[in-house]
Amino acid sequence: MSRHPAPDELLLDYAAGTLPGGPALAVALHVALDPSSQRTVDRLNAVGGALLEREPVPDFGEKDATALDQVLARLDEVPVESPPAAADRRHSTFGWAPAPLVPHLRPGMDWRRVMGKFDEIRLDLPGDFHRVSLLRLEAGRGLPEHKHAGYEYTVVLQGGYTDETGNYGVGDFAVGPGAQRHEPIADPGEPCIALIVVENPIVLTGPWGRWLNPLVSRGWI
Repeated sequence: MSRHPAPDELLLDYAAGTLPGGPALAVALHVALDPSSQRTVDRLNAVGGALLEREPVPDFGEKDATALDQVLARLDEVPVESPPAAADRRHSTFGWAPAPLVPHLRPGMDWRRVMGKFDEIRLDLPGDFHRVSLLRLEAGRGLPEHKHAGYEYTVVLQGGYTDETGNYGVGDFAVGPGAQRHEPIADPGEPCIALIVVENPIVLTGPWGRWLNPLVSRGWI
């Protein structure tokens, strides 16, 4: 079970098919790696059709969290048969890649060194404005200190990292507005690999941010 599961509201949006491509991929990878979240999504899918047919769809805005709680509370009452286990379609080059990621890994893809600190593979999801990347950090290395001007979704695929909010391992999920500065540092051992989805370009807060942020905002780094 993941120490940092995706929020129930996000799992509900994922099950309903209302998430944009980048966040949906992040949740799909988390669900593939976290059995507890997979069970929640299975139950949501099982009751979703009945809710749409028999009841008005509740508004799950910030002011109506009770309605969401009521729906989630009913999930345990729904008998759900576990679906057949999906084939473990590991990628021939990226053996750590869970099945939902494999279709997005094109032949010839390789890591690109960024700022001398980490490696990146940029993923192109047609129709989605989010920046979607695979990042790789060697043990003990960190991303430049930064903050976010929008939502950030992170799911760990290999290894782990630690930042100001805690320690994250394989399958763990992080999401937030990102106003807080943070500097993720890879844990000892194998390289940390994570899928990162950001709504807007990051804002570097270190000493080089003044010169590098214009390049970041243009997507050059």
